[in-house]
Amino acid sequence: MKVVVSPFRNPFINLALEDFFMRGGADLPLAFFYVNRPCVVLGRFQNPWLECHLPYLAENDIWMLRRQSGGGCVFHDEGNLNYSFIYPEGMIDRRRGVELIQRALSRADIPLEISPRHDLWLEGKKISGSAFKQTKDASFHHGTFLISSDLMKLEESLKHTMIPKDTKSIASVRSKVISLQQKFPGVEIVDVIDLIANELKTIKFDLEGDLLSQPKVQESFNQLTSWEWLWGETPHFEFENLKVHKGYIKSPLEARFSPENLVGLLTQEEIFRLFPDFSKQRESQQVIF
Repeated sequence: MKVVVSPFRNPFINLALEDFFMRGGADLPLAFFYVNRPCVVLGRFQNPWLECHLPYLAENDIWMLRRQSGGGCVFHDEGNLNYSFIYPEGMIDRRRGVELIQRALSRADIPLEISPRHDLWLEGKKISGSAFKQTKDASFHHGTFLISSDLMKLEESLKHTMIPKDTKSIASVRSKVISLQQKFPGVEIVDVIDLIANELKTIKFDLEGDLLSQPKVQESFNQLTSWEWLWGETPHFEFENLKVHKGYIKSPLEARFSPENLVGLLTQEEIFRLFPDFSKQRESQQVIF
């Protein structure tokens, strides 16, 4: 299995590359590692207002994304290592990747336990959450690994903005978390990648920037950054007297669930809480390919 490391910190780029690799952009199997700037990443079928503290994200320049896999909402920052084990059809095994990480870390006397949900735990607290996506030709099992993340920001970022009624979204399973450096202060992200590469008996490679010019990477990036994906894929929910489905108010009117269409239905204070100013994110997330 080849090990590749992304030089990019833009989470939209890294998720687009992961999708590209799974859909034929690399020889598989592949271990893909990346570190993102501060952000929260929703599962495919989640509600951002339920899973995230949106005003806090906007105030602290923490981006928000929706990934293609299911599962719960997670926090990324420069102290978190993201892993993705990408397999061709016929090699699908949800335990393979976490067992590999467990074995690799055990060689540094770091004891990790695997949960029934294929998460990793250290001393009774979650250190790594994971999710899975499968197509007819390939699959990936990806997850987080908290090395030195800001756990206060993690906790604040994952608080509710609102609790909707009759939601069809998948709620996150909240757990107490721990970072690796809380118990093993000297271990850095590069050390964890090297341990895994050594377990695979291979060397790691840095990705080259020319991959970003690939049309399929650009297509995936554009989808991930679109309103239709980030907000419009939110499953049905009810809030106050509003019924919202896939980003659109279905009752009492037919319109996009957006600030301009909520005037007169909600107070200005409530509208601002639900839709804080993410213009800074929208400007800075864009990449010139």
